[in-house]
Amino acid sequence: MSKGKKIVKRIVILLIILLIICGIVLFVRSAIRGATQSIITRSDTCGFVKRQDLTSYSSFSGQISSSDKLMVTATDPTLKVSKLNVKVGDSVKAGDILCEFDSKKLKEKYDKMVKNSEKVQGASQHSHDLIVRNYDKAKSERETMISKAQSAYNTAVSKRDSAYEEFNRMIDEYNDLYGRQIDAYNAWANTEDGAHDKEYKRQVLDDLSKECALAEKNLNALESSLPDLDSAVSAANEAYSAAVEKGDELLQSAQDALDDEKYSLDDDSDDSQLEELREKIEKCTVIAERDGVVTELNISEGSVPESGNIMTIENTTDLIVSGKVSEADILKVNEGMEAEIKTSATEDRIIKGRVKRIEKIISSGQAKYDTGGYTVEVSVEEKDSGLLIGMSASVKIILDRRDNVLSVPYNAIRGGENEGYFIYVAIPQENDMYSISKRKVSKGFEGDFYTEIISGDIDDGDIVLTDPMGVSEGDLIPLSVPEE
Repeated sequence: MSKGKKIVKRIVILLIILLIICGIVLFVRSAIRGATQSIITRSDTCGFVKRQDLTSYSSFSGQISSSDKLMVTATDPTLKVSKLNVKVGDSVKAGDILCEFDSKKLKEKYDKMVKNSEKVQGASQHSHDLIVRNYDKAKSERETMISKAQSAYNTAVSKRDSAYEEFNRMIDEYNDLYGRQIDAYNAWANTEDGAHDKEYKRQVLDDLSKECALAEKNLNALESSLPDLDSAVSAANEAYSAAVEKGDELLQSAQDALDDEKYSLDDDSDDSQLEELREKIEKCTVIAERDGVVTELNISEGSVPESGNIMTIENTTDLIVSGKVSEADILKVNEGMEAEIKTSATEDRIIKGRVKRIEKIISSGQAKYDTGGYTVEVSVEEKDSGLLIGMSASVKIILDRRDNVLSVPYNAIRGGENEGYFIYVAIPQENDMYSISKRKVSKGFEGDFYTEIISGDIDDGDIVLTDPMGVSEGDLIPLSVPEE
C-alpha cells in the first residue's frame, strides 16, 4: 500500500472516532439535561394575571354597640320599684312605661299640702300675674323702641346712600360735560378765523361751558350736604344703641321683679314643695325617651335601686364597631374612610361602614407600652344590616384603592429595586407541561394580596408562578393550575 493511501485511511479512522465521540457527548448532555429536569422542584403554586380592583386595608376586631346610649336614672333612689315592665334585650318605643316606683306616700303628702296652700294661692297668683304683666309690657315697649330706632336708622342710611349714588352719577355727568367742553374748545380753537362755522363752534363751546358750570355748582352743593347725611346716620345709630340700652334696662327691671318673686319664697314654701313633690310623683313613672333596646338593667321589682343608673337603652339604628388599630396603621386612618364589616352571624356578607371617630391618644388607663393600639369607631352605614348589639365583628378599613388595574399575586414578584423586578410566566405546552418565561415588570400599587403591574410583557389571564423555587428561564415543568 502506498504512503498516500495510508494517510487517507488514517484520516477516515480519525473522522469516525470524532463522530463517535460527538455522539457520546450529545448523549451524555441529553442524559444530564433529562436528569436535571427530573430533579427540578416541581412547583404547583401558581396564580393568574388579573385585571381587578385592588385595595389596602387596616383590620381590627371589635364588638357591635350603639353610638347613642341613654342612661336612665332614678330621681329618688330611696323609693321601691313597684312595677318593672322590661328586661334586658327588650325593644322599647319612645313613650313606653319602663318601670314604676311606689309613689303612695308622696301622693298623700302632696294632697295634704294642696289643701293647706289654697288660702294663700289666690294672693300669690294675683301678685304673680301683675309681675308677669309688667314683664310683658316692658318686653313690648322694648321691641317698639328698638323697632322705631331701627326704622329711623334705616331711613338715614337710605338717604345717605341715595345721596352718594346721586353724587357719583353727577360726577360722571360733570366729567362727561367737561370732556365735551374740552373737545368743543379744541374744535373752536383749531378753526381758522373767518371760517363759516367758527361762530357756531363758539356758541357750542359757550353752551357747554354754562352746562358744565351749572353741573359743577350742583355737584358742589350736593357734596356739601354729604357730611350732614353721614352725621345723621351716626346719630341714628347712636339713637338705636340708646334705645336698645333703655329697652334692656326696662326688661331687666321687670325680669328682676320676676326673680325677686322666685327667690323671695322660702325653700320650705308650699309652692316650691308642691312643685317638687309633683315632679317626684311624675318621675315615679319612668318613660322611655326614645326608641331602643334595653342592654343593661340594675333594678328588680320590689327592690330599692342600689345606684342612680337603673338601666341603659341603646339605639339599634345607629350602630358602631369599636376596636383597636395598630400603631403602625393609625396615621394612615382618617375619619370618613370607607370600611367593610363582617360577622359570623352575617357570614360572607360585607356590610358597609365608615370611620366615625379616632382616639389619637392611648388612654391613661392603658400601660405605657401597651401594643393594643388606638381606639377607632366605625359606623354601620346600612340601616337594615341585621347586626345586633353585642355581636363580634371584623372590620377592614380601606386605606387606599385602585380600580381596574392589571395585577399579580404579591408573592409572584421577584427581584428588587436595584436589579429590577421580574416574574415567571408559565406557558402551556404538550402533555400538561409548562415552559417558563422570565418577564421584567414594574410594580405599582400594592394591595393586601395582589400588586399592580404598571409595565411589562404580561396579559390578563397569564399564569404566573407564586413560589418559583428551583426554576429558571426555559425550564419545562409540570404545574397544577387552579381554576380561575
